[in-house]
Amino acid sequence: MDTGEARGVGLRLVDFASRARFVSRRLGWSHVPLWLGSALGRRLSLHILVIMMHTIDDVGPRVSEHTASLEARFLTGDEITRFASDEDYRYSATFAADARARGHRCFGLFERGHLVSYCWYAAGSAPVFADVEVGVDFPFVYGFNAYTEAEQRGRGLHIYGVGAASQVLKPEGFQGVTAYIEADNLSPLVAAHKMGEQLLGYVFLFRMFGRFRWLSTPGCRKGGFRVSRRIVPS
Repeated sequence: MDTGEARGVGLRLVDFASRARFVSRRLGWSHVPLWLGSALGRRLSLHILVIMMHTIDDVGPRVSEHTASLEARFLTGDEITRFASDEDYRYSATFAADARARGHRCFGLFERGHLVSYCWYAAGSAPVFADVEVGVDFPFVYGFNAYTEAEQRGRGLHIYGVGAASQVLKPEGFQGVTAYIEADNLSPLVAAHKMGEQLLGYVFLFRMFGRFRWLSTPGCRKGGFRVSRRIVPS
């Protein structure tokens, strides 16, 4: 190994140690092997899902100077179609059509008529991979595909949006919002911890003989979280 290669290896080790310290400070040392396994496992089609639950209570979202100008509500069908975009937003027209056909709803935050943040909610199952779907059982609802515009991040919009959506969902009988975050997706995991979301358990998804298999820890059932085989029409 020449000097340049040795320096490169050293820099990678320093970067790894720095990121490991960040993970341990924000999420605890127990999350470090999960983060590492998830980051490295993608090459082997291994996904480690962290299952979290936001309990719906009587406390509404806290209004601040960053959120006072927002309108929070479920999008209409026409708005879902209008805001679908492969460039500006994280859901496409194809995704929107499938989600609406399944009965899923999109809760958004608007500022002067512009959609700045959103999260989808499903009372049933939603596809994750080609042959796998996930969902939750009542009285929980599945929150997924959350997005905030890059220039709007740092305002706490996702936290505010989940709180606002919870107050709309509560009269429908829902008691909690259950979601998953991949173990190496650190920013939303840190945000979930700040929100005080409850860690339920983990799902380990791995591909074997051309199909995804999975193992779920028992705690996932507390939030109604389930994984199932997706039947794709031939």
